Amino acid sequence: MSHIEQRVNPPVLKRPWVVLSSLTGWLILVFFVILPWIWRHRLHWFDWKLSILAYVSAIIWWLVLLWAFHHLAFQIGALFKTTPPLPITNSVEPAIAILYATCDDFIEESCQSCLDQDYKNVRVLICDDSQETDNQDRVRDFCRRNNSKCTLIARPDRRGFKAGNLNNAIQNHVSEDWILLVDADQILPTTYLSQFVSRLPQDADIAFVQAAQQTITTGEHSSYFQAVFSPEVKLYYSRDLSLRERFGLVPLLGHGAMIRRAAWEKVGGFPEVVSEDFAFTLRVASNGYSSKYFQEILSYEGIPCDFGGFVVRLKKFAKGTAELFRVEMKPFLWGPASRIEKWDFFMMLVWYMLMPLVTINGFLGAYVCHRLWIEGLPYLQPLLPYLYTWMLLSLFAISLSVSRPWFTALRFYFWATAIYSAALPVAGVSFLKYAFLRLRPSFERTPKNQPKSLSLVECISMLILGALALVCSYRWRSPYTPILLGQGIAYCSYPLYGKLCSKSFLGRLSRLFIYLPGCCMLFAIIAMWIWGRY
Repeated sequence: MSHIEQRVNPPVLKRPWVVLSSLTGWLILVFFVILPWIWRHRLHWFDWKLSILAYVSAIIWWLVLLWAFHHLAFQIGALFKTTPPLPITNSVEPAIAILYATCDDFIEESCQSCLDQDYKNVRVLICDDSQETDNQDRVRDFCRRNNSKCTLIARPDRRGFKAGNLNNAIQNHVSEDWILLVDADQILPTTYLSQFVSRLPQDADIAFVQAAQQTITTGEHSSYFQAVFSPEVKLYYSRDLSLRERFGLVPLLGHGAMIRRAAWEKVGGFPEVVSEDFAFTLRVASNGYSSKYFQEILSYEGIPCDFGGFVVRLKKFAKGTAELFRVEMKPFLWGPASRIEKWDFFMMLVWYMLMPLVTINGFLGAYVCHRLWIEGLPYLQPLLPYLYTWMLLSLFAISLSVSRPWFTALRFYFWATAIYSAALPVAGVSFLKYAFLRLRPSFERTPKNQPKSLSLVECISMLILGALALVCSYRWRSPYTPILLGQGIAYCSYPLYGKLCSKSFLGRLSRLFIYLPGCCMLFAIIAMWIWGRY
């Protein structure tokens, strides 16, 4: 059956309240507060060229605000959600196939956790796409020692990246009704599968069930970078995803998920693209299937151990999103998924489209505010200091809800501000390249357990961009200046952030400098209150 063939069952009705609350708040703010204020001050009568630049800058910020409102609505709503224990809905013990996918990143502890499950009606298939001989030997040795517990599947090529690896295993070696996807660094608790299976839905229209993850922050597979960024994973799984089963679209995240083989067959398997998990989400939604989310079922995963790995992952997400927009979005938008699901998923992906615009607008906004400042013209709607202060406090409260003590949440704010500011231009270029040059992106594995060196070309480019931002922040003075200054510091610190996990002098220096961009952002809000209110 073709992946574009539609199912006859109607899509699951999603409640619109979370999406509508954020969209309504944004529309009121823009069209009944900000735009009338801009028109009332007649900026276009003063200088039409400056007026055009001001409107372009404002539109970009409005789009970013729309994206932020959407995600804040889900995160704030999740704070008030009560999560009762998942009921046991499945009394039988269906056969399960565990697909442990690895590609030169085999971790014996992770694979062993798949073998140590207390659930008995299961087969473990090790899908090895490793190209390095040492890694291939390690996988073979593990399989020889556990010959009765697992099966090795090694294909002759890497066609289709991870999607091709999984498709090959399912097509040729799996007959079970349900398939558990496990990443190379994922660790399953002993009771993971038995808890998962006892709660599997009986509804045939459920294509997959996504479970939650926690970060590994101790042991040999952890670093200081991972410890600081561990709240990000918990934020995503307990706040961003918590309401999406009822009020949005639950995405497949590539691991920690159980997929139904029948649904996999109906949609034509995993699309052989870089972001195969999101593409599969679009395929199943386009065919009338739905998905579920089990927040209470947890396994453990790693995140990039340093800044270099973080950049690799963010660039992979950016180019994978560009490919999704080109290849998979049109059938999804024209398919039977509800408008709420379509809007929610679009808002998940639109951030990568906004990345290059946000980078440009750092300079454009600074110039526009400088011109308005020196001309004595109003440049900031009086409500905005209240809005940005509320957003900042909300973000901190949400971070605090998943991380203790309070210093952990505060440190995460400063690190995330600096890290994302520094990586934004590089990821934005990656999105543009694969969105408009129509290149076919290659799959680059995210390094999680070993450091990743930064590209020399990218380091030099970011130093140049950072120097430009610092010069402009000095020349274009206004209450907006701290924002561009913070961006410039982050850009110039790009090579230095590669040393964040180092115990050297540069490592200590980088861990000190990383607080500067966040301090600049805080000072910008203070500047709004002091100088920006009319």
